[in-house]
Amino acid sequence: MASTMFLFPVQAGNIEALKAAFAEMAGSREAQCVANRAVMGVTREYACLQHTPQGDFLLAYLEGDDLDKARERSVASDSEYARWLVSTVGPLIGRQPGDGFPISEPLADWRA
Repeated sequence: MASTMFLFPVQAGNIEALKAAFAEMAGSREAQCVANRAVMGVTREYACLQHTPQGDFLLAYLEGDDLDKARERSVASDSEYARWLVSTVGPLIGRQPGDGFPISEPLADWRA
């Protein structure tokens, strides 16, 4: 199973809106979120906010199959949830439809 991490800058003033969007993902949109992750081939997602002197960032860790195509499959599904995600969360982290995920360069992957 593949894994990857992404770091997205959170646009200034959007922290509370981003928290609200993630609360909605875990609440009223949970079933849609789970279905979307299945379409993407994602089996695990861990997301957190990282506050730094340079600004706030959303850090996302994903595990799944063929993660290089995960976002493409989500957008291609054209589900209500995928459209909501692109229109609601995308602007908060400066992402546009079709942007894809930024490239991550792993430096270490240690496990006991």
